[in-house]
Amino acid sequence: MAERKNRKIEEAARAMLEEKHMPKLYWAEVVRTTVYLQNQASSNAGMSPHELYFGKKPNFAHLGVFSSIAYVHLLKEKRRKLDAKVEKCILVG
Repeated sequence: MAERKNRKIEEAARAMLEEKHMPKLYWAEVVRTTVYLQNQASSNAGMSPHELYFGKKPNFAHLGVFSSIAYVHLLKEKRRKLDAKVEKCILVG
């Protein structure tokens, strides 16, 4: 049973990496995201693992589009006067 679950996670992570043409160095983050999403999704029993554990339906409002462009704010102490205030990143989880 555990081997099947691990294979399902691995295949989903591989598909996400290939679909977005992302390098393999993001493998760990993509696996983490895959496990998180699978824990939030409903299972064959009709309830998600999140719902079984916490007793309420998960909230999906915080989710973003995988591998979309994201910007992170750079602290004032980490930049100089004319440096950019944000750094361009890729959203993976």
